[in-house]
Amino acid sequence: MMETSNPISRRYELQAQAIAIRLPKVLQQRGLAAPFSEFLLTSAEGVVLLFAVLDVHKIQRLEAYLAPELLHHLSTDLQGRPVFLSNSSGLRYAIPLSPLPHLPRLINFPGLESGQVLLGVSHAGEIVHLPWPKLGHLLVAGKTGSGKSIFLRLLVYQAIAEGAQLLLVDLDGATFPMLADHPALVSPMATSPQTAQEAVERALGDCEHRAELYQQMAGFPENLEEYNTIAVRQGKEPLSRLLVVLDEFSTLMTALGGPKSAFASQVAELGWRGRKFGVHLVFAAQDFTKQVVGRVRDQVNAVVCFRVRSMEAARAVGCPDAVHISESRPGLACTDRWGPVQTFYLEKHFLSKINSQSLLSDYDVRLAQRALTEAEGKMSIPLLVSWGISERRARALVEAWELRGWLQQDPARQNARYITPKFQDLLSSRQTHQAGSNQSS
Repeated sequence: MMETSNPISRRYELQAQAIAIRLPKVLQQRGLAAPFSEFLLTSAEGVVLLFAVLDVHKIQRLEAYLAPELLHHLSTDLQGRPVFLSNSSGLRYAIPLSPLPHLPRLINFPGLESGQVLLGVSHAGEIVHLPWPKLGHLLVAGKTGSGKSIFLRLLVYQAIAEGAQLLLVDLDGATFPMLADHPALVSPMATSPQTAQEAVERALGDCEHRAELYQQMAGFPENLEEYNTIAVRQGKEPLSRLLVVLDEFSTLMTALGGPKSAFASQVAELGWRGRKFGVHLVFAAQDFTKQVVGRVRDQVNAVVCFRVRSMEAARAVGCPDAVHISESRPGLACTDRWGPVQTFYLEKHFLSKINSQSLLSDYDVRLAQRALTEAEGKMSIPLLVSWGISERRARALVEAWELRGWLQQDPARQNARYITPKFQDLLSSRQTHQAGSNQSS
């Protein structure tokens, strides 16, 4: 079914109809079903886009439809026309029929969004974002001045706000100096190959610890979300995510024995084990060789490639167009999932101020303070409903706060949910920070 919004020329309608006929055939060639529910032809800000929407309920292997190899195959079959994953809910491919506009040279980070990782803006004009559970591992390439370091800080900034723990490798000390003593670090920042290997070993040890906790938990959790859901029901502390950033990864591999070394094997093990336990790996370097990429390529969920030195380096990570990015376009990256993306810009001084209470909204604070004042810290769905909040929103809020460790059931008080000391500390820190900001202004 083809739907059209806004007046669109007959030429684009005919192109869209031809593509709608061709796409199912390409999927079938790869042994995949083609359960397209609709094709939407739309025009926005002068760009004509065809959205091919798939019915996810009829798809058995979702990851096969997200694979960069499939997007490349679709693009090749459509005579080089770009095919992007749309960032809307569900699964749909975005295919531009008209020339794409130039992305802005700088797009400031729009602000934190609970549960989401915001990366930038695609050529389709959509904000590229992923829920933390779907972020997986990333490979990030880019020479000095391309925007790679700013992008790494953007990821870390959002991780800290989300309450994640950090293991950071910063060999030259130029990417994360402002975080040297940050409480989110589970061990001192690694600034040498030896301490980098220790950081990877520390992360593997954390996986071992989490594996033991999973085994002790009823319900056989298969991922961090399942574990934390069961944990909060049992009054146990939820686990935090762990973000491991391995900057100058190619240099590390060379210094520690190359792609066949024990270090390479440890990193590969951390990659496949870490997903289950809420561990996210970011492999970052100025460039990658095929040998280095070969050890991690199957582990990563997406490649983000800024300007690189050579076509060989760009091809190694599967983003050959990255070599053509102008030096005047820092922050512009080629990706293997969303096409060209202008990544968000974040001033580095923001990192020295970020902590987990930064994600607290004024609304959260008001509700928590009211619960502490009027209900001795009790927080229940019926209570929130009596305050005029819809039952659906109240349930979502209570579940979200539990998973963050802000609420916990108290067996001594009929297993009712109460605000935790952890949340009270966040509230206190926020009030202290605001008081200091008011005095300085």
